[in-house]
Amino acid sequence: MNKQSKHYQVCTFHMIEFSRVLFGAIAVICAANSSDLQAAKKARVFIDSEASTSYNERKESDSGAEYETYVFIKGKSYGAGFKDKSLTEPTFEEVVETLAENMKDRNYYPSASPDQGDLLIVVHYGSTMVEQDLEELFMLDATDPYADQADPETFSEVYDDTFEDISDLDDISRNNEAKHANSMDNRSLGIGRALNRKNINTTEEFDLRVELEDERYFIILMAYDYAKLRETKEKELLWTTRFSVPAIGTNFVDAYPALARAAREYYGTSLEKYAKTTTQFGTATVDIGDLETVGIEESSEDAPEE
Repeated sequence: MNKQSKHYQVCTFHMIEFSRVLFGAIAVICAANSSDLQAAKKARVFIDSEASTSYNERKESDSGAEYETYVFIKGKSYGAGFKDKSLTEPTFEEVVETLAENMKDRNYYPSASPDQGDLLIVVHYGSTMVEQDLEELFMLDATDPYADQADPETFSEVYDDTFEDISDLDDISRNNEAKHANSMDNRSLGIGRALNRKNINTTEEFDLRVELEDERYFIILMAYDYAKLRETKEKELLWTTRFSVPAIGTNFVDAYPALARAAREYYGTSLEKYAKTTTQFGTATVDIGDLETVGIEESSEDAPEE
C-alpha cells in the first residue's frame, strides 16, 4: 500500500469519526431541546371546592388545617368522547398515591387501617365529553343542574350517593356514581356553578365559557364523615373538591400529577368562587406559579350546609 492510499484511509477514518461525533452532538441537543419544550408546557388548572359550614369551622384553625386521616375508595372512571388510551395507563393506586402526597399540605394523611379514619374519600376521575357547538356553549341550558340553584346553603350535588352497606366498600364504589351514567360534562366540574354566580362580569363570563369548549381531564374528591358512616350508616358529605385541565395537547398520564399538585392548597376548602393555578405537566417537582384565586370564603354565611 503506497503513502497516498494510507493518507486517504486516515482521512476517511477521521471524517467518519467526526460525523459520528457531530450527529451524536446534534442528537443530544435535540433531546435537550425536546426536554425543555416538554418542561415548558404548563397546565392551567381550574379548581372548585365546597365544604359544609361545620366542617370548615372544625378543619380551619389559627394554627392551620387540623390533622385528619382518610381512606380512599375508587368512584367512577369516565372516558372521553374519543379513544384515549392514556386514561387507562395509570392505575387507581398510582393516582391516589400522587393525591396522597399532595394532600399532606392540608394535613390529610392516609389511615393506618381501611376500617378506620376520619374521612372516606371517593375518587372520581377521567375526561369530559363535549358535544355542544359554539352557539350552544354561549346559551344557558334549561336542564343545567346549576341554572336554578336558589338555595346557596346546599352542595351543588353532581353525584348520587346512594351507597348502603359500609361493610362492602365495592358497593359504595358502584353506587356512588354520577347522574350522567357514562359521561361527564365541563359544567359539572364547577364551571357551571361559577357561570351562575351573581354579578359576574362580561370578561369573566367569556373566559369561563371558553373553559367549556374542549374536553378536560379531571379529578373529583368527595369526602364523607367516615366515623358517622361506620357507626350509624348515615352518609354525610363534608366536602367536594373538583380540579380539571384542558385535555388537548396532553394526556392523562401527564395531567393527573399536575392536577394533584395544583389542588394541594385547596383540598377540603370552601371556595366562594373558584381558583385557577398554573403548574407543570408530569411528575416533576416544581413550584406552582401564576396563582389566581378568585375567592375563598372567610364567612360561614354563604358556605354550603351539611
